[in-house]
Amino acid sequence: MPSSHSQFMWFFSVYSFLFLYLRMHQTNNARFLDLLWRHVLSVCLVTAALLVSYSRPISEFFLIRDTSLIPNILWFEYTVTRAEARNRQRKLGTKLQ
Repeated sequence: MPSSHSQFMWFFSVYSFLFLYLRMHQTNNARFLDLLWRHVLSVCLVTAALLVSYSRPISEFFLIRDTSLIPNILWFEYTVTRAEARNRQRKLGTKLQ
């Protein structure tokens, strides 16, 4: 399941893409620059959505997470690491018996 960031970016880019091409009608006498900025903006929107979608697995692979809501990151990391070490030690102890 894609992340909420990816879902929102794809919704936004598809909605903007459809708005640019369906709601903003092109006339026969449209200038080249008017047509060009629509195509450039569409490509930028799809590229942004692809980058957000791709950045989610990259962040997960490198274990990057948002820790801005944790007031003391060092204490948090210490307690999580100690709890993980205890759990592994406990599992190792039960396997040896």
